[in-house]
Amino acid sequence: MVIVHGYNGYPAKHWYPWLASELVGAGFPVTRVALPDPTRPDPGAWAAALAEQAGTLDGAVVVAHSLGCITVLSHLERHPEQRPRGLVFVAGFDARVAALPELDDYIGDGVGTEELLSRLGDVEVVMSDGDHVVPNADTAAMAGRLGVEPIVVPGAKHFLYSDGVTEVPEVRDAALRILST
Repeated sequence: MVIVHGYNGYPAKHWYPWLASELVGAGFPVTRVALPDPTRPDPGAWAAALAEQAGTLDGAVVVAHSLGCITVLSHLERHPEQRPRGLVFVAGFDARVAALPELDDYIGDGVGTEELLSRLGDVEVVMSDGDHVVPNADTAAMAGRLGVEPIVVPGAKHFLYSDGVTEVPEVRDAALRILST
């Protein structure tokens, strides 16, 4: 089980510690990846950190939040030999987000999500009904390219501690569903 934070995040922030505790309590080992300089993400540095800390994603269940989602997809695009057991993406995106132009250099041309589908395992997308950081349309578009209907959590905004979100049972339950298959 691997948890990947997003932009301006780190492993001990938001709901990540709660999720790790829940999954460890259910008997699953968890790696919380610490991506360097989260306020100024560098694609090369983040790719190296993900590969170093998580090792292979082959057979893993990965929970990623926000910019962590495209980071994981980019990693899988670069490593076609890796086939995760499943992915749970939270408030994510797989292409440029007009509301976040500061991430354009990181995102580049996005990823070929559709080309990855055959080796992604089970996929779940969790989003809020009113995200103030990543527009719902961007997360819904990613879910569509992933071939899934998103799970909508009312009032969760961007799933941040500052939004009052410290637990996300829907994410835990999605991860446990994948882990039990």
